[in-house]
Amino acid sequence: MKVLAVFLLALLCASVQAAPRERIVLLVDEIKQIRSFPVVLAERLGYFNDEGVDVTVMNIRDDMPYMDMLMDGRVDAVMAYYHHNVVQRAEGKHIEAVVALGLTPGVKVLVANPARDKYKTPADLKGSRFITGGAGSAKTTVANALVLAGGHKLDEYTRLPTDGKDANLKALRDGSADLVVAPTPDGAFYEREGVASVFADLTTVAGTRKAFGTTFPSNTIFMTSARVQAQPQIAQHLVNAFVRTLKYINTHTPEEIAEKMPPEVRKQYGDAYLQVLKEQIPMFAGDGRMPEDGAAAEWRVLAEANPKYKSVDVKRTYTNVFVERALKAPR
Repeated sequence: MKVLAVFLLALLCASVQAAPRERIVLLVDEIKQIRSFPVVLAERLGYFNDEGVDVTVMNIRDDMPYMDMLMDGRVDAVMAYYHHNVVQRAEGKHIEAVVALGLTPGVKVLVANPARDKYKTPADLKGSRFITGGAGSAKTTVANALVLAGGHKLDEYTRLPTDGKDANLKALRDGSADLVVAPTPDGAFYEREGVASVFADLTTVAGTRKAFGTTFPSNTIFMTSARVQAQPQIAQHLVNAFVRTLKYINTHTPEEIAEKMPPEVRKQYGDAYLQVLKEQIPMFAGDGRMPEDGAAAEWRVLAEANPKYKSVDVKRTYTNVFVERALKAPR
């Protein structure tokens, strides 16, 4: 009888060990960019593995629209900026952020030397010429937010396309552009070249609050609302891992974080990687909760640029339910 019991226990253990782990596919907007380092860090720290799931991280590809892949279930979640949740909701695609990673735009806005005396605060931005990007880009949203914060209308400034660092450098130097929205580490490049200085530092929470009065959510993990409802365990696994990752980021030195990064990620920035990382880390100064005031502020900026976004219920573009559970977990 004792032998039989031991045999059955061994059989049960073997069965448990053989059970396939749940697979989660996470699509990331440019995995090697510094703004995406939390997903690399979560993987390197083993936090996905600790959840008992296999997370496959994919990079967004130009030939595969990310929303098609999310909506048809080829991927479970996407790591990208919060404004996508508002934009896609207005298109009838119900998605929601389940964890907020970035609380700031993670950019610097620089003013060209020839325009430095004219443009000192957002109140001065009427008539300015901004190098941003596409109409719906995160860079343009930042420029729009600054113009609105200064009390101006969006048609009272000119948006210029971004043609790469060298072309932008020339435009700032010769006076054909007044300001540029520069992600890390481009801002440091323009400063180093001596063509521009900081107009608004939106890499830190303090700088973002100074400019906008609130935080301004950026990097998030979002899923379709249908997937969240049907398979909430997927959202919880991802949120648990990223809440732990944010805690690690905010309790360890940049040097300790840099040591966790694989060479193939670090090499994009070469010897400057640690400095670039130091500049990006303040963007992730939260605990995973989506700030209600920050989300509402960003939605208002988007709605001012495109009236169709006014119909979006901003409170449906995110949920803090899974973060609250993760924060209460003993780990």
